[in-house]
Amino acid sequence: MWKDFKLGLRSYLDAIIFIYKHQFWIYFIFPIIVFISIYYLGFYFKDLTTIYKTPEDAGFFKSVYYFFVSGFFLLLSFMFLNFIRYIIILLISPLLSVVSEKTERILTNKKYSYSLSQLLKDVKRALNLIIRNLFLEMGLGLCVIIGLMILESLFNINEQIINVLQNSIIAIIAFYYYGFGFIDYIMERLKMNHKESINFVRKHKGLAIALGLVFTPLFHYSNNYLSILNDQFETGSIYFSIILICSATLIAIIPILSMVAATLAVHQLVDLNNNKSNNQ
Repeated sequence: MWKDFKLGLRSYLDAIIFIYKHQFWIYFIFPIIVFISIYYLGFYFKDLTTIYKTPEDAGFFKSVYYFFVSGFFLLLSFMFLNFIRYIIILLISPLLSVVSEKTERILTNKKYSYSLSQLLKDVKRALNLIIRNLFLEMGLGLCVIIGLMILESLFNINEQIINVLQNSIIAIIAFYYYGFGFIDYIMERLKMNHKESINFVRKHKGLAIALGLVFTPLFHYSNNYLSILNDQFETGSIYFSIILICSATLIAIIPILSMVAATLAVHQLVDLNNNKSNNQ
């Protein structure tokens, strides 16, 4: 496990060199556009809730209408601003598949024949895995919380120790499942089914945790950083826009960097030159 963990961390350094050498900059454009669009849409829907605020002289039916319309826009605003990272991952999943495939093509000099149906299949598999891993991550996190609460009550363990253990274990679980998601893109091209992919990641869990360790703090908790941004600067100000673009650039880079790192790492583990599913 430790060997795979070191491989995962080292692969990020290799990925930076790889991206620079092979000019992968173009792949950052789409995630940046997606991020900024979603973020501004969130504030747009938030502003609509004030427009549809119930007038003081509104009757019963009109008040109900304004209540539901305002609530709908408030829900959209909440989703866009608080679940922005999940939406981005879902929307850029086809791009991540392309990035992984191109990385493998450069490593092996083998090519895949383009197929829209295969791309859609890859995206469907990625979406299914994201949903599966999200529920598993939440379920395991809940089990950890309940388990530690029981231990605390049974053995009278210090609350601070419990909190440290809880946060650490939940973070490692998150690292594992995010790393799993990146590795599975390569497993799909190796023609592994979900069960085989799960077994591979379990065998190399150190790699999955290392990939998630770098990815998660910079991407998964991005909304925490942005909430600080909202408190410090007025929306629409020049400072807000500059920091938002910088944040968007960082958040666009991290998934691409993680995808390249995962592909480079798996190549060292299984040698993608032996991938029989490649079409030249």
